[in-house]
Amino acid sequence: MHNLAHMGFSLHSPCSLLAEHINCYWTIKAAHCDLLQRAEFMHPEGGSGIVFNFADPMQFNHNWLAGHCLVNGPTRKTTRLTLFGKVDALGVRFKPGKGMVLFAMPLAQVVDTQADISDILPNFPGQELAERMAPLDTPARIQLLEQQLLRLLSLDLGEQHCFENAVSRIQLACGQQPIQHIFQDMGIGQRQLERQFGRWLGMSPKQYSKLQRISLARDLLKNAQDNQSLTDLALQAGYYDQAHFIHEFKQVVGITPGQYLKRKQCDHLIEPPTSTNTTGIVGNSR
Repeated sequence: MHNLAHMGFSLHSPCSLLAEHINCYWTIKAAHCDLLQRAEFMHPEGGSGIVFNFADPMQFNHNWLAGHCLVNGPTRKTTRLTLFGKVDALGVRFKPGKGMVLFAMPLAQVVDTQADISDILPNFPGQELAERMAPLDTPARIQLLEQQLLRLLSLDLGEQHCFENAVSRIQLACGQQPIQHIFQDMGIGQRQLERQFGRWLGMSPKQYSKLQRISLARDLLKNAQDNQSLTDLALQAGYYDQAHFIHEFKQVVGITPGQYLKRKQCDHLIEPPTSTNTTGIVGNSR
C-alpha cells in the first residue's frame, strides 16, 4: 500500500482476543484526493471485511458507494478502488474463513460483493457505529468497533477443524497441490469439504487454490530478473502452459502478466518499493 502512504494509510493490530479472526484494521485520511490519480489494485486473498466511511463516497470497480458502513465480501477477482475528495475511513479485514463472525451467513451469499451493510445485514448497527465513531480519534474508533465484534464472538458458528486444515494446506502449497490429494489425505469427501468452503469462505477449494497460485505469480513477477521469461515464471507458479497462465492471471487480476510487470516497473520508477507485504482495504494491494 505504499502508493497510499501520502494519504495517511496505516495498519493497526487487533486485540489478542480477536487476533485469530482479524488480520488487521486499516485507516486512511486525506483532506483532498484527485480523481485523476490511478486506481489502486486490491487483489483477492480469501478474506472479507467492513469499511466505515466518514467522508466522500468510494468507488469500487466503477461503482460509487456513499454508505457509511460497507461490506466487502470475499472476492475472486481484483477490485479497483478509486478515492476522491475528502477521505476518512476505518476498515477491518477478516482472515480467510473468519468473516462468519460478522456475517453469520454462508459467505457464498456475499462473494464478490461491495455494498451498504444495511442491504446485507439489516440487524447489524453499522450506521449507528459509524455515527458514534465519526468524532473520535483512531484508537477510540477501533476500541468501539472491537467491543461490537467481541459480542459477535459468542455466536455458535459450528466446527471449523477440517476447513481450517484444508485452508492451511492450500496456503502452504501456494495453491499448487491438487485438490484431490487434499481430500484423500484428510479422509474427507469432496462434497463435504466444498460445502464447508462455501459456508466459511464463500468459494470452492479449487477457486481458493487459484487465488493462492495467482498470489505466488504476482510475487514472482514483482521479483523477476531482467533475463527471466514469462514461461519460466509460469513454471515456477505451477503452470505447465503459458497460455493457461496468462488466461488465468488476466481472469483474476484484470490485466496480463506482461502488463502487470510493466505496471510494477513504472511504480518502482516513481517510488522505491517497500519491504513490507501488507494486506489492504479489500485484499492484497498492487
